[in-house]
Amino acid sequence: MKKTYKISLVAGATMMVMGFAGSAMAFHGGGVAHCDGCHSMHNSATDNQRSGSATAADLMKGSDASSTCLNCHNGTAGSYHIATPNGGTMSQGGDFFWIKTDYSYSNGRSVVTSVGQSHGHNIVAADFGFAADSVNVTAPGGTMQANTLGCTSCHDPHGQVNGGTAAGTAAISVSGSYGAAAPADGSIRGNYRLLGDDGFKLITSAAPVARANGSSGIRVQYGTGMSSWCLSCHSGFNDNANMHPTNVPVPMSTYNAYKKSGDFTGLIATAFDELVPFERGATDTSALPDVSTAAYTVGAEDANDVVMCLTCHRAHGSAFENGLRWDDSTEFIAESGILNAGGTAVTIMAAGAKPYYENGVLVDIAVKYGEHQRSLCNKCHAKD
Repeated sequence: MKKTYKISLVAGATMMVMGFAGSAMAFHGGGVAHCDGCHSMHNSATDNQRSGSATAADLMKGSDASSTCLNCHNGTAGSYHIATPNGGTMSQGGDFFWIKTDYSYSNGRSVVTSVGQSHGHNIVAADFGFAADSVNVTAPGGTMQANTLGCTSCHDPHGQVNGGTAAGTAAISVSGSYGAAAPADGSIRGNYRLLGDDGFKLITSAAPVARANGSSGIRVQYGTGMSSWCLSCHSGFNDNANMHPTNVPVPMSTYNAYKKSGDFTGLIATAFDELVPFERGATDTSALPDVSTAAYTVGAEDANDVVMCLTCHRAHGSAFENGLRWDDSTEFIAESGILNAGGTAVTIMAAGAKPYYENGVLVDIAVKYGEHQRSLCNKCHAKD
């Protein structure tokens, strides 16, 4: 028997507001999104508007995987953009803008050029002008081929957890990025930022635990596992005897007391510095501080707090060498080349670039720390 279903325009509109509209706001809801967001069912050139290609691999809407990602994550219209035209994003992960951006400045003796491809991870995204690192053929400290690096080297676009289709893996119903409680219906949370699990491509560690404020990622608290996860591709850096150690306790008495060069009057309640973050040892996002508003307060007193790769680096890219959070090439960071008039640096800054930022706000280094602030390594080492 054939059944006919009818729905009123009013009811339909209500469904759009209450259901579909909400879903549309969370394309990556912790797991795989709707297929046609990234794939063109018939490999149509119309769907691949930037590349004009009708033969993209895996039916993607871009010439390559990263180009497909950047169809949505490139630009300035949304808070989720991590590749902007002016370096204006303030995501904790950084801005791929800097990877393509060389800038020059005078150090008082000569003109210096800071080369873009030294500023972080050189993803390959042909449709957006991102090319492989021409200096490092393989990942520093590892064997991964630089010409294969892309967004999906780290992020699993299908958001699978614990092997995805492995026996015993439940359906994903919510993102693991925002501290949501474990679902009570038997479903599970996805990984933080869709980061790949052990077994995804070259990754040999469980996805790290962290908590973000929202899609913008301007405030993040890190739980555990970040450094071990990074070592999947940079295994040669796993030498705490001859390289800066990770997964070791932060010297909390120093971290808490240090405010800036020459000032050791800091208090626990205000000691946390987003330019020098650390992991808190939490294995569940719900145990991390709520970072949903700019007003959150974070103490820095837990013995489980450890140094991680992202204590010093940004995951995507920054204005500085090796994707560092601050400039380590100058004695006083207020004199960083990108901050000073001269060369192309002044043009970049005038266009809205934000090399130093925290809590979604541009940081004026001289105002926050003083004109004679030295490297932020001192937040832990207190040599000034």
